Amino acid sequence: MAEQDFEESFYFEFKDDRTTSKKIAKEASAFANTFGGYIFIGITDDKKIEGCTDWNEQRIHTTIHDSITPTPSFDVKKFTCSDGIVFVIKIEEGSEPPYITSGGHIYERLSSSSQPIKDSSKLSQIYSKREQQLSNMERKITIAPLEKNVNNIYGYIDIGFVVVPSNRQAAIDIFNKADLKDILKKLTVSINSRNLTRVGNSIVYTPGGLSVAKGMLPAHTNNFLEIMADGSARMRILLINNDNDDPSVNMIFPITIKKLYADMYTHIMRELFPNKFAYAKKYESLTVLKQFNPVVYFDEWVLEMAPNLEEKNKNMFEEIEEYQKLMGTDIVVTNDRIPKTGLYTIDKRQIELWGMDYNFGTIIDELFFSRFIGLGMIPVEKE
Repeated sequence: MAEQDFEESFYFEFKDDRTTSKKIAKEASAFANTFGGYIFIGITDDKKIEGCTDWNEQRIHTTIHDSITPTPSFDVKKFTCSDGIVFVIKIEEGSEPPYITSGGHIYERLSSSSQPIKDSSKLSQIYSKREQQLSNMERKITIAPLEKNVNNIYGYIDIGFVVVPSNRQAAIDIFNKADLKDILKKLTVSINSRNLTRVGNSIVYTPGGLSVAKGMLPAHTNNFLEIMADGSARMRILLINNDNDDPSVNMIFPITIKKLYADMYTHIMRELFPNKFAYAKKYESLTVLKQFNPVVYFDEWVLEMAPNLEEKNKNMFEEIEEYQKLMGTDIVVTNDRIPKTGLYTIDKRQIELWGMDYNFGTIIDELFFSRFIGLGMIPVEKE
């Protein structure tokens, strides 16, 4: 590209090393709210390369994560030339506008500058676009409901999250290089019936659950995790009881399945977190097909693998007995969803508001967390 063709424009913004975090946030907000673009740090308005000493990749990431809500999808590249270091920030067109700075401003890109949006009709268009994008996200991770009275299923828990990576191609590259055979060998919990398959642009993991003597079950009638190429995922955990005379569901099995899902996802998408992760939108839901009593204890198959849990199992039964004398038997009769409608956000700002460190482990924990997995657990009184 000839120098005279490389000007500040609708898609390009130059900033020298003395620029402030506030100005970078302004430009990032504008590009995310419009059609995306590039911010060059270390180049003056008159296209002179001066390089950077005050700015580095960590400061750029911190500025964008801490100064814009929600965090836009972005990527940072470092270039070293004879005149110094230049950082190029690629800001994607946002999937969840408006992108608001910490100062409470919403910017848009007009010609070669970024300007605050004050026109109410433009704001209405942005919010309309946001609703459409969120609706598309939700459809992406929603799983079709099961028919009632299917075999021994009392209900199921669905969890879904859409990952917005800071670099979508990097996420796809991480996904594509997954070695499925090697991953199955690394799982920390062994289940005899398991399957890991590439289906279109997804990897589907079925750790075991239902089976039939002849033929196959209807679609989605099993425990399964589907991981998509951008790191998004959706999963179903069945609540099963094989004893028709006992309307209880032991939640140890769902807890185990959820751990397997988190392990599998980690083995495939580990490199995405935290540096290539912008944010995720998530929901979780409980569907009750038949009323049931949630309980928590270790089945015989668990005790065979871990005999040291027998004493703990005994104590759990004693606690359950004491609890039921006071509270009666827990019974789950209704469906529920969190949030009640829509999706909620998991990003650096939200995780820190929850009082946790922003790192790989915390992000994975939050992506796979479910309030419904704790059904049947005896509340512990704080002293």
